[in-house]
Amino acid sequence: MKTAYPSVFQEIATWAASHNLSVTEARVRFVQYAVLRAIAGSRTLSSILVFKGGNALDFVWQPNRSTKDLDFSSTDPSLNEEALRRYLTQGLEQVRRALGVAFRVQRVERQPPGAEKTFVTYAVTIGYALPDEPRNQERIAKEQPCPNVVPLDISLNEPICDTQDIDVQGVNPLRVSTLEDIVAEKLRALLQQPIRNRNRRQDLLDIAVLLRADVSLDFARVAEYLKRKAEARGVRVSRAAFNSAEVKDRAQVDYAALKGSTRAAFIPFEEAFQQLVAFVGKLDIPEH
Repeated sequence: MKTAYPSVFQEIATWAASHNLSVTEARVRFVQYAVLRAIAGSRTLSSILVFKGGNALDFVWQPNRSTKDLDFSSTDPSLNEEALRRYLTQGLEQVRRALGVAFRVQRVERQPPGAEKTFVTYAVTIGYALPDEPRNQERIAKEQPCPNVVPLDISLNEPICDTQDIDVQGVNPLRVSTLEDIVAEKLRALLQQPIRNRNRRQDLLDIAVLLRADVSLDFARVAEYLKRKAEARGVRVSRAAFNSAEVKDRAQVDYAALKGSTRAAFIPFEEAFQQLVAFVGKLDIPEH
């Protein structure tokens, strides 16, 4: 975790060179680190937010592919927009004093709106200004919109089956989904493609890269977590479902374009899908 991103502004260029990344990408990673540290610095947020998804995979478990947004689940279903904005603002202010990055929570939007909705996501936009960006620093000081942003997606009522505490040099550890939990969620997302009219090519690639890297996975836990996550969403789990033509076709949409976003490994689609099928065949799930 300590080498997954630069943690000191003055060392960004050196860190970028040693990790074969552009300085521009390293600057974004520094800001992402600052946001993670802000969450770890909040007693409330560090206890209820769990870092998950592709960036959790990239930052903590298997570096290969990152995106700009940071995904979390809240274990507190009562979390509302006002409280979330307040906790984030407090945590980000602590990080500003420590790292010199100015922040402003520009947007906290409940999606979909309506108190009756069960599966809710807070779409959060955090504007930021690095120490060498005086114009953006001024925008944030004047509470004006800043063009540099880090998006956060914070889900409510999504089952998080297992977490591990990670040190990000904050006041408290950061809760992160385990590999088994992340893989189970990605498997569920692949099955949900036809239901939600989505294409989840990145989930196929991430799973295939993990399998190719021969990481230690507890298959029993993956199967158990998959069933729990799928049940919450009303998704039927079976080996036949993973082999369906629509699941495969949807995962293939723009899959080749992911090659440009990977740093360590890219697995061609047919090979990746066969790895998925072989993996699912080893899980304790129904055949049909």
